Formats: sequence, structure tokens, C-alpha cells
Amino acid sequence: MTILEKDVLNEVERIGEAGILVGIPSFRNADTIAHVVRQAALGMVEYFPGLKPVLVNSDGGSEDKTREVVLKTPVPGQVRKIVTPYRGIAGKGSAFKTIFEIAGMLKPEVCIVVDSDLRSITPRWIDSLGSPVLQDRFDFITPYYLRYKYDGTITNALAYPLTRALYGLRIRQPIGGDFGFSGELAAEYSRRDVWETDIARFGIDIWMTTLAICEEYRVGQSFIGMKLHNDKDPGSDLGAMFRHVAGTLFSMMGDYENRWINVKRSYTAAVLGEEPTDEPEETVVSYENLIDHFHIGFDKYKILWRDILRKENYRAVEKAYRLSDNDFEFPGGLWARTVYDFAIAYNFGPYPGDLTVDCLMPLYCGRTAHFVKKTLEMTTFEAEIEVEQGAETFEALKQYLVYHWQTAKNNHSTR
Repeated sequence: MTILEKDVLNEVERIGEAGILVGIPSFRNADTIAHVVRQAALGMVEYFPGLKPVLVNSDGGSEDKTREVVLKTPVPGQVRKIVTPYRGIAGKGSAFKTIFEIAGMLKPEVCIVVDSDLRSITPRWIDSLGSPVLQDRFDFITPYYLRYKYDGTITNALAYPLTRALYGLRIRQPIGGDFGFSGELAAEYSRRDVWETDIARFGIDIWMTTLAICEEYRVGQSFIGMKLHNDKDPGSDLGAMFRHVAGTLFSMMGDYENRWINVKRSYTAAVLGEEPTDEPEETVVSYENLIDHFHIGFDKYKILWRDILRKENYRAVEKAYRLSDNDFEFPGGLWARTVYDFAIAYNFGPYPGDLTVDCLMPLYCGRTAHFVKKTLEMTTFEAEIEVEQGAETFEALKQYLVYHWQTAKNNHSTR
């Protein structure tokens, strides 16, 4: 059963087919989306002149005239626009579901999705995300862009190292938000029955990446330059995103256990294009706010943490809680074991999954505070070494996860 409105279906029928489709999910992005629309449209025309271009804006009911801005933004005459509200749970994933369904009907050779708050997007982005699919026969392309050291903290602390350790593929931006993929993969995404879960919210990016890896699609990365978008302080603005990303990661560990349980090493997914060398624009972050979240979380969740964490890990967290702000530490080994303990608890108890993910958030703030403190005087390139070391720690402790996962699974099955 389609989720598309009748006038959208009629417009899809009039268009008939597409060679390239760019989808832009939006919610209250009237101040930024015109630039994204212009650059995406120009990119389709400039770099894919032989393909019929279609631009789809899937909007979450914005009251700030986002859709009107998209309609009024001038684009080359051959670019067809589809502007539609989406149905379902409010979130980015529901917007993507609409884009996937339209792609399934128009059958483009290549699909691209980009965020609606991008300030640094250029027409070249469309080439970088689309050409590897069209010319090099990749099924899924993730962005490899330059980000400030404190932009993308959920990626750096959780999504990148956990995906790498689990599935053995180093994808630097698994939740980058800007992807290229084949029409075949778009149709596969559309068919999956996941749209009543956190995947319909901010879990969509990591779900797309994980499914592409685990279903053995050909996955690559493409340099697309610097990513500049609306700032988000990891201690203030990322709660919902963290919950949805972590919940989706942990849930898919259960779905794809047979895919990761025996993986012992990783390799880098193919990277295309030239690496940027400029120092990116700074992102605001509050060290004090992160520490406060960690302390408040300890007071609120310490009983749950004691039940979820192994004893030695809980004692280490308790020790971190007692440290002064100047002496605070939350080292990489403790963080990796903490994530693994919580992934096991999410799948096998003792608490509901949503509550388990909620009480991980303050620990993520503690780990991020440690990273901020350690890298304060570093350049972004120097801080990247710290991110890589953290990811290597996740890999080094993989057997810890496997042993305790299998133990918890056996205990759970005998209850």
C-alpha cells in the first residue's frame, strides 16, 4: 500500500521515469533549503547531462514555508520537482521512506539524499555521491568529508567505532546524512517493514549503512569536501539523535549477529576522490555542560548502571564521577566496554531497550568530555588520530563483547 498522496502519485505518473533522483528531507529548513535545492539541481544537470533529473523534497509538516521555498527556488528547466509532506512517525526516516517509494516508481539509475541544512554543499557533491554508483557500480556511497573535531561526536564516539568493530568495514561517516545509492537498493529499503521504529526517526542513516554492509551490497566512500551545517552542541542538542542511533545500532546487532560474531579485523572501504586539506570551521561545544550531564546522569541512573555494567566497569565510572573537572577522565577502554555492556543489556535485559539507551546518554557525555579535554589544543587532523585510536580500542576489545554476548544470550534462552 502506497504512502504517497494522490497528487504526488499523479505527478510521478506524469514524470514517468528518472535517470537521477536527489531527495531532500526537511523540517523547518526555510532558511537553508533554497541553497541546497539550487546546488543539487545544478549538480544533476552539470554532471549527469544524459540522465533525466528529478528533485524530491519530503517535508515533515514545516510551518515556516519550507515547501514553498523549494517550489519557488529557480532550477534549470529540465529538473522536475516533487514537493510532498510525508506520512508516518515524525522523523527523517519517514521522509526517506517517501523518497524511497518515489524512487521505486521512477526507477532512477542513481539516487542521492542530502541534508536540508547544508551550507557547504556544491554541485560537485552530487557528482561525488552519484558517479561512483553510475560509473563504478557501487551500490552505496557514504560521504567522506572534513568536519571540525567536535562536529559529529556521535559518529566519532559510537557509530564509527562500533560499526567498524562489528562488521569489519571502516566507514568513517556511517551516519553522515548524505548518501548515494542505486535504484535497486532504494527499492530494497522501501520494502523493509521498519517504519514504526526509531529507524523512522534519526536511526535511518545507520540503518541504511548497516543493511548495505550486511546484505553484501558494494559499499564505498567518496571525498566531498568540508561539511558545514547548523551547529549542534553535543551536550545540549543531540539527545534524540543519540537515542535513535544507539537503539538502531543495538537492535541490528541482534538482527545480524551471524554477520558480526566471527569478524576479527577490519579493512577500509574504498575511498574515491581527493582528500581535503583545509582546517574546517569551528563548532561550539561546552565541556562544562558535558560534565554536568554526566554527573546528573550518575545521580539519576547509578542503580541501573550498576545492573547493566560489569562490576569493574561500574567502579571505573564511579571513580570518574568523583574526579574534579580538571582531572576528569573517561578513557577509551572503559568507553568501549561500556558500549558493549549496554548493547548486551539492550538485547537481553534486564531493562527495556528504550530505558537502556536513555541511561547510556550521560556516559556518552562523559566520554565526549574526555575527548574535548584531551584534544582542546589539537588541530582537527591531530584529533582524528584520537578518534582512530578509540576505534582501534573497540576492535581490540571485540572478544570481550563476543564472550559476554554469548553468555547473556545463553542465560536469556534458559529463563
